[in-house]
Amino acid sequence: MTKRTVGFVGVGNIGTPMVLSLLREGLDVLVRDLRKEQASECLGAGARFAESNEQLAAECDTIGVAVVNDKQLNALFRSEGGLLDVVKPGTTLIVHSTVMPDTIKALGEETDARGIKMVDAQVSGGDLRAREGDLAIMCGGDPADIEANRDYFDAISRRTEHMGPRGSGAGAKLAIQMMTFGNWMAAIESMRLARALGLEEQTLANFATDTTADSWVAQMWGNYDRLLHNHPLAGSDDLYRMFDKDLFNSVVVGREAGIELPLTATSSQLMKAAMQERIEFSADTYAPAPAKKSA
Repeated sequence: MTKRTVGFVGVGNIGTPMVLSLLREGLDVLVRDLRKEQASECLGAGARFAESNEQLAAECDTIGVAVVNDKQLNALFRSEGGLLDVVKPGTTLIVHSTVMPDTIKALGEETDARGIKMVDAQVSGGDLRAREGDLAIMCGGDPADIEANRDYFDAISRRTEHMGPRGSGAGAKLAIQMMTFGNWMAAIESMRLARALGLEEQTLANFATDTTADSWVAQMWGNYDRLLHNHPLAGSDDLYRMFDKDLFNSVVVGREAGIELPLTATSSQLMKAAMQERIEFSADTYAPAPAKKSA
């Protein structure tokens, strides 16, 4: 039986494990990234590499996208030789990037004009759940386009939920990020107090899961410390921007909607310093070992 071929653009921290889940479920995956070496794990697991957007468009009727931000997404779609120029009418573009709802809506107008289908499909669960095909996906767009790609969504998620028209997935993701990162920022402060009182962090986190403080952040305590040290952007200011952009974007969207989000606004300003604190505190546990010098 011939495998269905799907494309995937952006094989970073979240894209790579998503591709691995697609491969595990029997799909033929053609990956695309600006740096071929970034795709090494995917290629080792059986994916193929697209040397151009044209090759991707020629072989795939479904293309997932997991680039980092609005700027990268707009460039991928709108630059010369970008997806809007090369994909065939009827192709479905599935956008997983965490971006502004208005970015999705504007791109949706352009895909509609070209007869291209587009689903706004933001993901939650992190790289570890992505590796298990266990993400939660919040979708905006035509439910028929989601159902037509049920094999794709089932391969990468435990739950795929239709939230409404395009832009709804992006809006839901911002709201989820506000809950998650707001919780994380509060937990960082609570652990700061715990350390000052001589308490051990992991002991407190484990106990918290049986109290009113139970949360994903408590259950997965240390997960963000691990990610801060092992993310492809670790060691650069881009790492901080990647994390705090979602809270900043939430404040922007809230302002446009005429609502106040003061806790989110404050957290977005304090997050970089909090992340730097966690990087320093957890270095002995999670920092990659330095490469050995050759003799």
